[in-house]
Amino acid sequence: MLDQLLKMADGPLQELLANSSVNAGPGAASAIESTLSSILQSKAKAGDLTAIKEMFSGNDTDPDSPVVQNLAGDLSSGLMDKLGIDSKQAMSIAMTALPFIMNFFNKRVNDAPMANNDIMNSVAKALQGGPGAGGADILGTLLSGGGKGGMDLGGLMGMGKGLFK
Repeated sequence: MLDQLLKMADGPLQELLANSSVNAGPGAASAIESTLSSILQSKAKAGDLTAIKEMFSGNDTDPDSPVVQNLAGDLSSGLMDKLGIDSKQAMSIAMTALPFIMNFFNKRVNDAPMANNDIMNSVAKALQGGPGAGGADILGTLLSGGGKGGMDLGGLMGMGKGLFK
């Protein structure tokens, strides 16, 4: 689910990278999205929801925030592997992309018709998975228009419409 949400930022992320001085090259946006998705899913499954909660809090994320600093190392390592770039370039890309992505979703959450905390908690609980994740029902309602935890692509697009009003 998170990888599909991150795809919503694809166009703006590509534009940011193209207009920045980080020399990201082709495929960088896709590499950022897939790597960040894996990192966030892994952290959520381990019980660390800090980054997810920041990403969907509706609050502006500063580039120097602990969340960005925490994710930057893992993201830059993934980018080095996927893009075959050196650590300095990978860190530069990570430090450009992370605050942008966080604030991309924070803006969408603020514009959504549902309360920020409800969206944030729903995403976090859905990523943690497992039975009885009550927040997943709220997210499922957002995604599928009233079902219980339905997270298909059509429902995801429905959430996208809610986030991008």
